[in-house]
Amino acid sequence: MFRRMNAFTSTLPLADVAHVRQGHAFRGAIPAVVDGPVRVIQLKNLTSPETLSAEALLRTRLPSRNPPHYVQHHDILLANRGSRPIATLLSHPPEQTVCSPHLYIIQVTATDLLLPEFLAWQLNHVEVQRQLRRQSAGSRQHSVRKSAIEHLRLRIPPRATQQRIVSVTHALERTRSKVDELMQARDAEIAALAERMIQGRAA
Repeated sequence: MFRRMNAFTSTLPLADVAHVRQGHAFRGAIPAVVDGPVRVIQLKNLTSPETLSAEALLRTRLPSRNPPHYVQHHDILLANRGSRPIATLLSHPPEQTVCSPHLYIIQVTATDLLLPEFLAWQLNHVEVQRQLRRQSAGSRQHSVRKSAIEHLRLRIPPRATQQRIVSVTHALERTRSKVDELMQARDAEIAALAERMIQGRAA
């Protein structure tokens, strides 16, 4: 479906269309403060939308001498370590939220050329993931350098094509979610049936 976009696609380094910065430079362990005004996104919060909710994020307090860079709507988070650095697009994060230093924050600067949703999709694409794995292959912890992200070669089709890809991807994710729900319900039915059979109550 998407092969026809190639005739109109530009190839640019990521640094030409987005800004990359590292998460907040905490010194040592991040102190948890129950009523802290600042929330922190950590690696463990990238597993699902639920773990990115305001209630799931660690709260802390930052020194006032260093004004932090808070994350914004449609920022993209990318882990700087791990065997598969998955990109996560933020959707209306809580106010006064920062990231741990193990995350890169990528913000689209060429908004007339590139949709943040499409950039997040492309960062998770098998070809870009392969580039990132090559860059981190020589590291013991599979860490990805900021310069490696900035030099990623991106294929950027017209915005209309980007929107089509994003829409198709969202539709696929909704379908996958429904299938997962059906499978979980079926697993629960089978488990209940098996329990009744074990207890000798099955028909």
